[in-house]
Amino acid sequence: MQKSSLLRHVRRGLVAAVTASAAALLFTPIAGAQACPSTTDTFWKVDTLPDIPQGQMTISVIPGLCEGEGAANVFTLPPGTPLQRLTQVVAPFGAAGGTNGFTASVNVQVFDGVTFAGPFNTPTLGPKVFDLGADFSSNMQVTSTGLNVFDMSPYNVVVGGSGIGNFVVAFVMEINPNGNCTAGYNANFFTDNSQPGFFGCDPIITPPKTSLMFILGQGWVDVNKATVTGIQICPLFYAGIWGIRACTENAGPINPLKVTATPNPIPVGGFTSLTFTAPGFEGMPYLAAASFGNSPGTPTASGIVPLNFDGLLTLSMALPTVFVNFSGLISATTGTAPGLIFIPNDPTLAGLSFFVGFITLPPPPALWGISSSTQLTIQ
Repeated sequence: MQKSSLLRHVRRGLVAAVTASAAALLFTPIAGAQACPSTTDTFWKVDTLPDIPQGQMTISVIPGLCEGEGAANVFTLPPGTPLQRLTQVVAPFGAAGGTNGFTASVNVQVFDGVTFAGPFNTPTLGPKVFDLGADFSSNMQVTSTGLNVFDMSPYNVVVGGSGIGNFVVAFVMEINPNGNCTAGYNANFFTDNSQPGFFGCDPIITPPKTSLMFILGQGWVDVNKATVTGIQICPLFYAGIWGIRACTENAGPINPLKVTATPNPIPVGGFTSLTFTAPGFEGMPYLAAASFGNSPGTPTASGIVPLNFDGLLTLSMALPTVFVNFSGLISATTGTAPGLIFIPNDPTLAGLSFFVGFITLPPPPALWGISSSTQLTIQ
Protein backbone atom coordinates (compact mmCIF):
# COMPACT_ATOMS: atom_id res chain seq x y z
CA MET A 1 0.00 0.00 0.00
CA GLN A 2 1.29 3.46 -0.88
CA LYS A 3 2.06 5.47 2.23
CA SER A 4 0.44 8.83 2.78
CA SER A 5 2.47 11.86 1.73
CA LEU A 6 1.66 13.31 5.14
CA LEU A 7 3.19 10.25 6.78
CA ARG A 8 6.33 10.52 4.67
CA HIS A 9 6.80 14.20 5.46
CA VAL A 10 6.12 13.87 9.18
CA ARG A 11 8.72 11.14 9.45
CA ARG A 12 11.29 13.18 7.57
CA GLY A 13 10.51 16.41 9.37
CA LEU A 14 9.94 18.37 6.17
CA VAL A 15 7.52 20.73 7.84
CA ALA A 16 7.95 23.51 5.32
CA ALA A 17 7.13 21.20 2.43
CA VAL A 18 3.75 20.12 3.72
CA THR A 19 2.65 22.94 6.00
CA ALA A 20 -0.83 24.13 5.04
CA SER A 21 0.75 26.86 2.97
CA ALA A 22 -0.99 30.22 2.90
CA ALA A 23 -0.94 31.44 -0.68
CA ALA A 24 -2.35 34.67 -2.05
CA LEU A 25 -4.66 33.59 -4.84
CA LEU A 26 -6.35 35.73 -7.43
CA PHE A 27 -9.77 34.23 -8.04
CA THR A 28 -11.18 34.90 -11.48
CA PRO A 29 -14.92 34.38 -11.91
CA ILE A 30 -15.77 30.86 -13.02
CA ALA A 31 -18.91 30.47 -15.09
CA GLY A 32 -21.63 29.17 -12.79
CA ALA A 33 -19.13 28.38 -10.06
CA GLN A 34 -21.41 29.46 -7.25
CA ALA A 35 -24.71 29.96 -9.05
CA CYS A 36 -26.98 27.06 -8.13
CA PRO A 37 -28.90 25.68 -11.11
CA SER A 38 -32.16 27.16 -9.81
CA THR A 39 -33.03 30.15 -7.65
CA THR A 40 -35.07 27.77 -5.48
CA ASP A 41 -32.06 25.53 -4.77
CA THR A 42 -30.38 25.53 -1.36
CA PHE A 43 -26.71 26.56 -1.37
CA TRP A 44 -24.54 24.65 1.13
CA LYS A 45 -21.12 25.76 2.33
CA VAL A 46 -19.24 25.69 5.64
CA ASP A 47 -16.06 27.51 4.56
CA THR A 48 -15.56 31.22 5.24
CA LEU A 49 -14.72 32.25 1.67
CA PRO A 50 -17.24 34.49 -0.10
CA ASP A 51 -20.09 32.75 -1.87
CA ILE A 52 -18.64 34.04 -5.14
CA PRO A 53 -14.88 34.55 -4.62
CA GLN A 54 -13.52 37.44 -6.65
CA GLY A 55 -10.26 39.34 -6.52
CA GLN A 56 -7.22 38.49 -4.41
CA MET A 57 -7.65 36.43 -1.27
CA THR A 58 -5.57 34.04 0.79
CA ILE A 59 -6.26 30.31 0.97
CA SER A 60 -4.23 27.24 1.96
CA VAL A 61 -3.28 24.60 -0.56
CA ILE A 62 -2.63 21.20 1.09
CA PRO A 63 0.28 19.84 -1.00
CA GLY A 64 0.74 16.68 1.07
CA LEU A 65 -2.53 15.00 0.07
CA CYS A 66 -1.64 11.95 -2.07
CA GLU A 67 -3.32 10.22 -4.95
CA GLY A 68 -5.81 7.88 -3.30
CA GLU A 69 -6.47 10.35 -0.48
CA GLY A 70 -9.47 12.62 -0.22
CA ALA A 71 -11.21 15.69 1.16
CA ALA A 72 -14.77 15.96 2.44
CA ASN A 73 -17.08 18.43 4.17
CA VAL A 74 -20.03 17.72 6.45
CA PHE A 75 -23.26 19.67 5.81
CA THR A 76 -25.85 19.73 8.60
CA LEU A 77 -29.52 19.40 7.69
CA PRO A 78 -31.65 21.60 9.98
CA PRO A 79 -34.48 19.75 11.75
CA GLY A 80 -37.49 19.34 9.52
CA THR A 81 -35.51 19.63 6.28
CA PRO A 82 -37.22 17.55 3.57
CA LEU A 83 -35.25 15.07 1.53
CA GLN A 84 -32.71 16.85 -0.66
CA ARG A 85 -31.61 15.99 -4.21
CA LEU A 86 -28.11 17.14 -5.15
CA THR A 87 -27.99 19.39 -8.20
CA GLN A 88 -24.28 20.23 -8.13
CA VAL A 89 -21.14 19.84 -6.00
CA VAL A 90 -18.00 21.99 -6.01
CA ALA A 91 -14.38 20.86 -5.67
CA PRO A 92 -11.65 23.34 -4.61
CA PHE A 93 -8.38 22.93 -6.53
CA GLY A 94 -5.59 25.46 -6.42
CA ALA A 95 -1.92 26.25 -6.75
CA ALA A 96 0.37 28.72 -4.99
CA GLY A 97 0.00 32.22 -6.35
CA GLY A 98 -3.33 31.38 -7.90
CA THR A 99 -1.61 29.81 -10.90
CA ASN A 100 -4.01 28.62 -13.56
CA GLY A 101 -3.73 25.57 -15.77
CA PHE A 102 -2.86 22.77 -13.34
CA THR A 103 -5.28 19.85 -13.80
CA ALA A 104 -6.13 16.62 -11.99
CA SER A 105 -8.73 13.83 -12.00
CA VAL A 106 -10.86 13.18 -8.91
CA ASN A 107 -13.62 10.84 -7.86
CA VAL A 108 -16.87 12.25 -6.47
CA GLN A 109 -18.57 10.53 -3.54
CA VAL A 110 -21.65 11.39 -1.46
CA PHE A 111 -22.59 9.85 1.87
CA ASP A 112 -25.99 10.21 3.51
CA GLY A 113 -24.67 11.24 6.90
CA VAL A 114 -21.76 10.78 9.29
CA THR A 115 -21.51 10.25 13.05
CA PHE A 116 -18.51 10.86 15.31
CA ALA A 117 -17.31 8.94 18.37
CA GLY A 118 -14.49 8.99 20.92
CA PRO A 119 -11.78 11.50 21.76
CA PHE A 120 -10.55 11.63 18.16
CA ASN A 121 -14.03 12.25 16.70
CA THR A 122 -13.67 9.03 14.72
CA PRO A 123 -16.13 9.33 11.81
CA THR A 124 -18.48 6.57 10.77
CA LEU A 125 -19.92 7.42 7.38
CA GLY A 126 -23.54 6.71 6.56
CA PRO A 127 -24.78 5.00 3.39
CA LYS A 128 -22.77 5.85 0.28
CA VAL A 129 -25.41 7.13 -2.15
CA PHE A 130 -23.08 8.11 -4.99
CA ASP A 131 -19.66 7.06 -6.26
CA LEU A 132 -18.79 8.44 -9.68
CA GLY A 133 -15.90 6.02 -10.20
CA ALA A 134 -17.47 2.82 -8.87
CA ASP A 135 -20.97 3.45 -10.20
CA PHE A 136 -20.21 5.02 -13.58
CA SER A 137 -16.53 4.31 -14.29
CA SER A 138 -15.95 8.01 -14.70
CA ASN A 139 -14.15 10.89 -12.99
CA MET A 140 -14.25 14.65 -12.59
CA GLN A 141 -11.60 16.89 -14.11
CA VAL A 142 -10.50 19.83 -11.93
CA THR A 143 -8.44 22.87 -12.94
CA SER A 144 -6.53 25.42 -10.88
CA THR A 145 -7.20 27.80 -9.40
CA GLY A 146 -10.82 27.85 -8.48
CA LEU A 147 -14.02 26.15 -7.43
CA ASN A 148 -14.76 23.41 -9.96
CA VAL A 149 -18.42 22.57 -10.53
CA PHE A 150 -19.76 19.06 -11.15
CA ASP A 151 -23.37 18.72 -12.37
CA MET A 152 -25.23 16.20 -10.19
CA SER A 153 -28.64 16.67 -11.77
CA PRO A 154 -28.49 13.57 -14.04
CA TYR A 155 -27.86 11.18 -11.14
CA ASN A 156 -30.88 11.62 -8.82
CA VAL A 157 -28.76 11.51 -5.65
CA VAL A 158 -30.98 12.05 -2.60
CA VAL A 159 -29.76 12.71 0.95
CA GLY A 160 -31.60 12.95 4.24
CA GLY A 161 -33.18 9.53 4.09
CA SER A 162 -30.77 7.99 6.61
CA GLY A 163 -32.12 10.14 9.44
CA ILE A 164 -28.59 11.02 10.63
CA GLY A 165 -29.22 14.71 10.02
CA ASN A 166 -26.31 15.60 7.75
CA PHE A 167 -24.64 14.62 4.50
CA VAL A 168 -21.06 14.44 3.27
CA VAL A 169 -19.62 15.51 -0.09
CA ALA A 170 -16.19 14.00 -0.78
CA PHE A 171 -13.55 14.24 -3.50
CA VAL A 172 -10.85 11.58 -3.74
CA MET A 173 -7.71 12.41 -5.72
CA GLU A 174 -7.20 9.86 -8.49
CA ILE A 175 -4.54 11.32 -10.78
CA ASN A 176 -2.50 14.39 -9.84
CA PRO A 177 0.35 14.88 -12.34
CA ASN A 178 1.61 17.98 -10.52
CA GLY A 179 4.06 16.28 -8.16
CA ASN A 180 4.36 13.01 -6.26
CA CYS A 181 3.48 11.46 -2.94
CA THR A 182 7.03 11.79 -1.62
CA ALA A 183 7.76 15.45 -2.33
CA GLY A 184 4.20 16.81 -2.40
CA TYR A 185 2.18 18.45 -5.17
CA ASN A 186 2.29 21.93 -6.69
CA ALA A 187 -1.51 21.94 -7.01
CA ASN A 188 -4.04 20.25 -4.75
CA PHE A 189 -7.26 20.69 -2.79
CA PHE A 190 -7.38 23.90 -0.75
CA THR A 191 -9.00 25.27 2.40
CA ASP A 192 -10.18 28.72 3.45
CA ASN A 193 -7.31 29.17 5.92
CA SER A 194 -5.34 32.43 5.75
CA GLN A 195 -3.33 32.14 8.99
CA PRO A 196 0.14 30.53 9.42
CA GLY A 197 -0.75 28.87 12.74
CA PHE A 198 2.02 27.18 14.71
CA PHE A 199 0.75 26.82 18.28
CA GLY A 200 -2.16 24.44 18.41
CA CYS A 201 -5.20 23.59 16.34
CA ASP A 202 -7.54 26.57 16.56
CA PRO A 203 -11.13 25.23 16.61
CA ILE A 204 -12.34 28.50 15.09
CA ILE A 205 -10.08 28.10 12.05
CA THR A 206 -10.38 24.30 11.90
CA PRO A 207 -13.67 23.40 13.62
CA PRO A 208 -14.19 19.78 14.67
CA LYS A 209 -16.67 17.50 12.90
CA THR A 210 -16.69 19.74 9.83
CA SER A 211 -13.92 18.70 7.41
CA LEU A 212 -12.64 15.17 6.85
CA MET A 213 -9.56 13.76 5.16
CA PHE A 214 -9.04 10.27 3.76
CA ILE A 215 -5.48 9.25 4.72
CA LEU A 216 -3.96 6.12 3.21
CA GLY A 217 -3.66 3.47 5.91
CA GLN A 218 -6.19 5.21 8.19
CA GLY A 219 -9.34 5.93 6.19
CA TRP A 220 -11.54 8.95 6.87
CA VAL A 221 -10.50 11.11 9.83
CA ASP A 222 -11.61 14.40 11.38
CA VAL A 223 -8.91 16.91 10.35
CA ASN A 224 -9.24 18.66 13.72
CA LYS A 225 -8.11 15.54 15.60
CA ALA A 226 -6.15 13.51 13.03
CA THR A 227 -2.63 12.33 13.81
CA VAL A 228 0.11 10.66 11.79
CA THR A 229 2.81 8.75 13.74
CA GLY A 230 1.47 10.46 16.87
CA ILE A 231 1.81 13.99 15.48
CA GLN A 232 -1.37 16.03 15.06
CA ILE A 233 -1.65 17.28 11.47
CA CYS A 234 -3.50 20.47 12.49
CA PRO A 235 -2.26 23.21 12.25
CA LEU A 236 1.17 22.56 10.69
CA PHE A 237 0.04 20.06 8.05
CA TYR A 238 -3.56 21.13 7.67
CA ALA A 239 -5.65 24.13 8.72
CA GLY A 240 -9.04 25.53 7.77
CA ILE A 241 -12.15 24.18 6.11
CA TRP A 242 -12.15 22.62 2.66
CA GLY A 243 -13.73 24.86 0.02
CA ILE A 244 -16.25 22.14 -0.84
CA ARG A 245 -19.80 23.32 -1.57
CA ALA A 246 -23.07 21.85 -2.82
CA CYS A 247 -26.50 22.78 -4.15
CA THR A 248 -29.68 20.82 -3.54
CA GLU A 249 -33.38 20.93 -4.33
CA ASN A 250 -36.30 19.50 -2.37
CA ALA A 251 -36.65 15.89 -3.49
CA GLY A 252 -40.09 15.13 -2.17
CA PRO A 253 -40.90 11.64 -0.91
CA ILE A 254 -38.83 8.76 -2.24
CA ASN A 255 -40.72 6.73 -4.82
CA PRO A 256 -41.20 3.24 -3.31
CA LEU A 257 -41.41 1.75 -6.82
CA LYS A 258 -37.82 1.20 -7.87
CA VAL A 259 -35.37 -0.97 -9.80
CA THR A 260 -32.19 -2.35 -8.25
CA ALA A 261 -29.42 -4.01 -10.27
CA THR A 262 -26.55 -6.26 -9.17
CA PRO A 263 -23.88 -5.89 -10.40
CA ASN A 264 -23.77 -2.33 -11.65
CA PRO A 265 -21.62 -1.56 -13.66
CA ILE A 266 -22.25 -4.67 -15.77
CA PRO A 267 -19.31 -6.42 -17.44
CA VAL A 268 -19.29 -6.83 -21.22
CA GLY A 269 -20.51 -10.35 -21.98
CA GLY A 270 -22.03 -10.65 -18.50
CA PHE A 271 -25.43 -10.04 -16.98
CA THR A 272 -27.10 -8.15 -14.17
CA SER A 273 -29.92 -9.32 -11.90
CA LEU A 274 -32.80 -6.88 -11.49
CA THR A 275 -35.38 -6.54 -8.75
CA PHE A 276 -38.59 -4.65 -9.55
CA THR A 277 -39.99 -3.46 -6.21
CA ALA A 278 -43.63 -2.33 -6.13
CA PRO A 279 -45.20 -2.23 -2.66
CA GLY A 280 -48.95 -1.78 -2.86
CA PHE A 281 -49.18 -3.54 -6.21
CA GLU A 282 -48.84 -7.14 -5.05
CA GLY A 283 -50.20 -9.60 -7.62
CA MET A 284 -50.54 -6.90 -10.31
CA PRO A 285 -49.10 -7.09 -13.85
CA TYR A 286 -46.01 -5.02 -14.60
CA LEU A 287 -44.16 -3.94 -17.74
CA ALA A 288 -40.48 -2.91 -17.71
CA ALA A 289 -38.34 -1.20 -20.33
CA ALA A 290 -34.91 0.32 -20.92
CA SER A 291 -34.01 3.64 -22.53
CA PHE A 292 -30.92 5.71 -23.28
CA GLY A 293 -32.40 8.66 -21.40
CA ASN A 294 -34.81 9.43 -18.57
CA SER A 295 -35.58 13.09 -19.28
CA PRO A 296 -37.99 14.48 -20.36
CA GLY A 297 -39.53 11.01 -20.13
CA THR A 298 -42.75 9.74 -21.65
CA PRO A 299 -46.03 11.40 -20.59
CA THR A 300 -49.01 9.17 -19.87
CA ALA A 301 -52.43 9.63 -18.31
CA SER A 302 -50.97 8.29 -15.04
CA GLY A 303 -47.93 10.60 -15.03
CA ILE A 304 -44.52 10.87 -16.67
CA VAL A 305 -42.66 7.60 -17.07
CA PRO A 306 -38.95 8.47 -16.56
CA LEU A 307 -37.84 6.72 -19.78
CA ASN A 308 -37.50 8.41 -23.15
CA PHE A 309 -39.36 6.82 -26.04
CA ASP A 310 -36.35 5.79 -28.13
CA GLY A 311 -35.00 2.80 -30.03
CA LEU A 312 -33.72 1.03 -26.93
CA LEU A 313 -37.11 1.25 -25.27
CA THR A 314 -38.73 -0.47 -28.25
CA LEU A 315 -35.94 -3.05 -28.41
CA SER A 316 -36.12 -3.86 -24.71
CA MET A 317 -39.77 -4.87 -25.07
CA ALA A 318 -39.08 -7.00 -28.17
CA LEU A 319 -36.04 -9.08 -27.07
CA PRO A 320 -37.15 -11.29 -24.16
CA THR A 321 -33.96 -13.38 -24.38
CA VAL A 322 -31.84 -10.31 -23.61
CA PHE A 323 -34.27 -8.36 -21.41
CA VAL A 324 -35.61 -11.25 -19.34
CA ASN A 325 -38.84 -11.02 -17.32
CA PHE A 326 -39.56 -7.48 -18.48
CA SER A 327 -43.24 -8.33 -18.12
CA GLY A 328 -45.07 -10.51 -15.63
CA LEU A 329 -46.73 -10.31 -12.25
CA ILE A 330 -45.51 -8.63 -9.08
CA SER A 331 -45.28 -11.29 -6.37
CA ALA A 332 -48.36 -11.39 -4.18
CA THR A 333 -46.20 -12.13 -1.13
CA THR A 334 -43.01 -10.07 -1.57
CA GLY A 335 -44.20 -7.16 -3.71
CA THR A 336 -41.25 -7.70 -6.05
CA ALA A 337 -40.42 -9.36 -9.35
CA PRO A 338 -37.06 -10.54 -10.74
CA GLY A 339 -35.47 -9.66 -14.06
CA LEU A 340 -32.22 -10.13 -15.98
CA ILE A 341 -30.31 -8.26 -18.66
CA PHE A 342 -27.69 -10.11 -20.71
CA ILE A 343 -24.99 -7.89 -22.21
CA PRO A 344 -23.57 -9.05 -25.58
CA ASN A 345 -19.85 -9.83 -25.64
CA ASP A 346 -19.03 -6.73 -27.67
CA PRO A 347 -16.16 -4.51 -26.37
CA THR A 348 -17.59 -1.48 -28.16
CA LEU A 349 -20.43 -1.47 -25.61
CA ALA A 350 -18.02 -0.61 -22.75
CA GLY A 351 -18.86 2.78 -21.23
CA LEU A 352 -22.47 2.76 -22.48
CA SER A 353 -25.10 3.86 -19.96
CA PHE A 354 -28.85 3.39 -20.04
CA PHE A 355 -31.89 3.50 -17.75
CA VAL A 356 -34.41 0.88 -16.63
CA GLY A 357 -37.85 1.45 -15.15
CA PHE A 358 -41.29 -0.15 -15.03
CA ILE A 359 -44.99 0.46 -14.65
CA THR A 360 -47.62 -1.58 -12.84
CA LEU A 361 -51.04 -2.14 -14.41
CA PRO A 362 -53.82 -2.39 -11.80
CA PRO A 363 -57.40 -2.84 -13.01
CA PRO A 364 -59.03 0.35 -14.36
CA PRO A 365 -59.86 2.99 -13.33
CA ALA A 366 -56.85 2.84 -11.01
CA LEU A 367 -53.81 4.70 -12.30
CA TRP A 368 -50.61 2.93 -13.25
CA GLY A 369 -47.84 2.71 -10.74
CA ILE A 370 -44.72 4.35 -12.18
CA SER A 371 -41.28 3.47 -10.83
CA SER A 372 -38.25 5.70 -10.65
CA SER A 373 -35.60 4.87 -13.24
CA THR A 374 -32.19 3.42 -12.42
CA GLN A 375 -29.07 4.14 -14.44
CA LEU A 376 -26.94 1.15 -15.45
CA THR A 377 -23.46 1.26 -16.98
CA ILE A 378 -21.58 -1.33 -19.04
CA GLN A 379 -17.87 -1.69 -18.32
